[in-house]
Amino acid sequence: MSETWARSLESLKNSLPLGEYSVWIKPLKAVERNETLHLFAPSASALKYINNHKNIESAVLLAVADFDKKLKVSFGVEDKTKKPVDLKKQQTTPLFPEYTFDNLVLGNANQVAALASRQIAEKIGASPYNPFIIYGESGLGKTHLMQAAGHLALKKNPKAKILYVPLMDFVRNITSSLRHNTIESVKFFYQSADLLLVDDIHLIAGKDKSQEEFFHIFNFLFSTKKQIIFTCDQPPKNIKDLENRLKTRFSQGLNLQLSPPELEMRAAILLKKSQNSKISLDLSEDMALFIASHVVSNVRDLEGALLKLKAFVDFSKIDHSFITKDVIEGALGDLIKPKKLFIEINEVQKTVSKYYGITVSDLVSNSRKQHLVKARQMAMYLSHSLTSLSLAKIGQNFGNRDHSTVLYSCEKLNKLMETNEEIRNDVENIKIKITNI
Repeated sequence: MSETWARSLESLKNSLPLGEYSVWIKPLKAVERNETLHLFAPSASALKYINNHKNIESAVLLAVADFDKKLKVSFGVEDKTKKPVDLKKQQTTPLFPEYTFDNLVLGNANQVAALASRQIAEKIGASPYNPFIIYGESGLGKTHLMQAAGHLALKKNPKAKILYVPLMDFVRNITSSLRHNTIESVKFFYQSADLLLVDDIHLIAGKDKSQEEFFHIFNFLFSTKKQIIFTCDQPPKNIKDLENRLKTRFSQGLNLQLSPPELEMRAAILLKKSQNSKISLDLSEDMALFIASHVVSNVRDLEGALLKLKAFVDFSKIDHSFITKDVIEGALGDLIKPKKLFIEINEVQKTVSKYYGITVSDLVSNSRKQHLVKARQMAMYLSHSLTSLSLAKIGQNFGNRDHSTVLYSCEKLNKLMETNEEIRNDVENIKIKITNI
């Protein structure tokens, strides 16, 4: 390094804000020849930023003049033609082809995050949500959402540079570059991204050197209006052993949480994935709801249940059209087991009312309208089936009706279920909804 530039850097470090010094000045490469100090920025966008911010350029000229008034200063872009051709292969992971918005099942658990991801992907460089962090427990689809944004951004602009990297791969790249003295090349590579996708950013906690280098990469991308999307297992402010300067930068963007999928969403995921060519199971909606009522944790567990069912059906040579509850119970074993339920009657009333599109007041009223009578009898039957209340107590909760009315409703529903498939499906679907409240 030029001795004049080394001394100038010390001066600039004290005269410029730390952010400007770290992002724009420190990365400059200096070559001194023929009474000219050539300063090379790592990219054209970095050079443009310096040229457009005269306070930075003036500070450099003044600092150099303090040590050598005769030395001219020239700004340019570093020649990167010698970087390894396999750099991308070594430092990123390709986007997974199946992780697109078309393959995404939407529900209350992920709808806002999905809409944000889509808007960001359509407006790379212009979205106000930067950085965008999707956080939540494992197996909820964070990586799928993040990569879907990458696929859409690439579709909108095929020339855009989209980089996806799991955090631990980033750490390995930093470690290797320090050992081989190629850290500037690695930083330049990440800083050249139009959209940087980093999976499991929380794993950077406690890794001091990786945090330091990532801080500079982040600042550069943010300052040049490049988009950054992370996934995390918790809100960034809660990550232990994460530098405060990173916590504040991560928290300044949009942080959205993914929740475990609700019953209908879990069933929709099962149906969607069962149609995948790798699984190809003929699963009915009722059977999907049945599985979803027992597998309640996350998407990965749903996928595992489907694969287990597929293996059971294939190896047992069962016709797909005969995938019944008995088959599912045989395939999934302990996943499908009776639950100890403690159901309140008001939960039954609310769920039945919602299912039939009426109010609880209508349900317990004296109205004899046919659709209300049907819903009322269903609610009484399920109250008797799912709660520990006596017939008399159930009647009291339905407008002080006599216990004989409740008994009549139960007997009628039992008879209808013997011949009416629609009623059987209604009973089963409402039961599932009640037991997953």
